[in-house]
This record gives sequence, structure tokens and C-alpha cells, in this order.
Amino acid sequence: YLLVHGVYPKSFPNNVTIIHQSSNISLSNVSSSDKYRNNCMNDGKSSIQLLSSLVFRSEIINYLGFILRSESIFYCSVPKVATRTFLKFITYLHIRDDLIPLLTHNSTLRNWNFQRKLNPFDFNDINQILSSPMKNSSQPSAFNSVSILKLLSSRLTDFNNKNAIDFDIWPIYQRNNFPLTRPQTLSDVSLLFSSNFTRVIFVRHPLERLASAYVDKIASLTNEPFSLYDTIRRDICRKYSSFYLTDKQRSYYLYHARIAKNDEEPCHNVVPKFEHFIDYIMSNSIIADVHWYPYSKLCYACLFKYNFIGKYETIEQDLARLLSKFGLESKHWNNENFFRTGKTKEYYKSLYANLNNELLCNLKYVYEDDLTLFDYKMEDYLTDKKHISCSPTHRRQLRESI
Repeated sequence: YLLVHGVYPKSFPNNVTIIHQSSNISLSNVSSSDKYRNNCMNDGKSSIQLLSSLVFRSEIINYLGFILRSESIFYCSVPKVATRTFLKFITYLHIRDDLIPLLTHNSTLRNWNFQRKLNPFDFNDINQILSSPMKNSSQPSAFNSVSILKLLSSRLTDFNNKNAIDFDIWPIYQRNNFPLTRPQTLSDVSLLFSSNFTRVIFVRHPLERLASAYVDKIASLTNEPFSLYDTIRRDICRKYSSFYLTDKQRSYYLYHARIAKNDEEPCHNVVPKFEHFIDYIMSNSIIADVHWYPYSKLCYACLFKYNFIGKYETIEQDLARLLSKFGLESKHWNNENFFRTGKTKEYYKSLYANLNNELLCNLKYVYEDDLTLFDYKMEDYLTDKKHISCSPTHRRQLRESI
């Protein structure tokens, strides 16, 4: 379902606001460079047809994509680009400008464009989410939908509140508690292309994003035993067992065709090397996980014609501009440390130092669109290899295999 109708974005349309590396770029439309403009098909009719099919059929775009009708926003949340942080703002705006007015004034329903009739949110479930980690006197005593929403709204803006430390925004969306944020609830997808609609994407250097995914999902040893990423980590350890295990430990797997959920198996505490992680995901289909799949394809960069493009590298300034556009002052959100990962660019670069030429060529071709469309350079994350040698045959074989 990732590539409906074989849509492979190549670049951006004529008018796009690219927000990065500059302090004087405003939110008014800025003409994109020729390389974006020339490589992007700009057939409005076919784009609408493809977009409609995509919005109503693709699970992935309804998992990563968010609609705010009242603010005329479409946001595609690229994993590993501060998505949890940005979702706090999306959720706050949805509550403030969509849900509370909707529940307070039912007449506003007539002004909204629905694909199907939906309960705007599940307040029982949200009340449970709020109550579970944070039991205090401010909790609503009854299932009053508006009071629950106001409490959730205050929690989203109060990041200094020690009671909010354990609060995670993702369960709300994983349980589909706010269905009206999903693109498939639109009855007329062409609204996304209206002149007043802001289509937002935040991006990151694809090699840093990939390295960050490795550090967070594979190398941290913080995942639940035999959860998805813990299982991937163990699989990598077993595939390259000669690097991590003794002969006796490797023999364990010869006699245990099925591994019981036992933390004491030989690979239970092994952190695979970065180069083995890269080789593993390349040989086991890179489309297996949204955290390292190219975001130009996840978010259909050309088809959605994004007109607000922010970069992780300048995310504090870019996000401040976007919040200002929608009447939110960033100074009230205490976002000073939202985007700190504790890792430097030099650290991420060091992970690529041991990759051979074949793996580097694989990365170059897999993330080719991400690099080109968003003006990133492969060499920025190569320590001692200013240029890599990749053959056209290599590129063709890789494209056919993933």
C-alpha cells in the first residue's frame, strides 16, 4: 500500500515555501529552484485523481497525514523528524479550533466536509489515557467531553508540569481517538489544493535520520523484549553471529529452531554494529519500516505539492514561523529542548565511517529522491570519502530489488 499506482515523486511544483538556512524567509510563496520545478509533473487533473485514490485507500498516508479543517492544514509527519513534538501542536489546534467549537455549537457540523459521519472523538478513551499516568484533583469527575478536551489542551501546553512527564501523544492517534484528523474523512480531496491550504512537511538529512533511527530503535536496548525493534535487533545479531557470539553461543540456535521469549538467549543483550544494521535492512526490504523508508515516498512529496517545507536542521526557527502563522507564539510553549537528541552531527557521521562502498552506494540510490528534492548532500555524512564510485548497473539492480 506504500506506493499506490506507482507514484514516485520527482520534485516540487512552481510555488513552494522552502523554510531553511535563512532568517529572512517569510511564509509568502517563494519560487523553488529549477531542479524542483523541472522534475515535477504538474498535471492538476491527474494529480487530483491520484490524490483521491491515495487518500481513500492508503493506510500509510492516513497514519502519517493529519488534517486540520479550521486551520486549513495538511501535515505529513515524517518519522524521526520531531513528530511527537509537532503532534502536540497539531492536537492542541485540533482541540482548540475544531473539537471544542464542534461540540459546543453543533451547527458548525454543517460547515465541515465529511467523507462519512464520525464521532469527533472517543472521550471515554481519552479520559482513561489522561487518568492512567496522572491521577490528581484536576481530573474531571464525570465524562464531560468538553472538560476532558480542555484538560488535555492544558496538558499539551504545560510541558513543565511534572505530572505530564509520562504523557504520550501517540496512543491517541494509534487508537484513532481523533478520527477527524485523518485525510480520508474529507469528502472532497481537492480542498487540499485550494489556495488557502497549507501543506506542511518537515524533513531531515536522510543519513542523519537513518542513523537516529538506528540509535533510537536498535542500539538503545530500551525496547520491550521481543517487541518489533527488539526482534529486529536480535535477528541482526543472529545473522552476523560470528561477530558477536562464541561458537558455543552460536550452537544455541542450532538446537532451538523456535526461540522462547527468554531474555537469556545469546543475542538478548547484543547491540549490532551500524554497518550490519544497514546491510540487514537493505537485504530485508527497506520498505519494512517507516522510520527508515524514504520520506519523499512516504509523504508523496510531488503529489501533495507541499508549500511549507521546514528542516530539522533549523527546526526551532521554522516551527516558530509556522506557529506564528496560526496564532501560536512559540515563547509560550517552552520549546527550548524539544529537539535535543543528545547526539551531534559528528557522532552520526562517525557511524558511516566503516561502511564499504557497496553499502554507501545502496544508501545513495535508496535516498536519492530525499537528497535531491530537499537539497541535501550525501558527502555531508561521509568522513573520509568525499566521493563514492557507484555504477549504473548497481543502481538498476538495487531499484529492482526493493
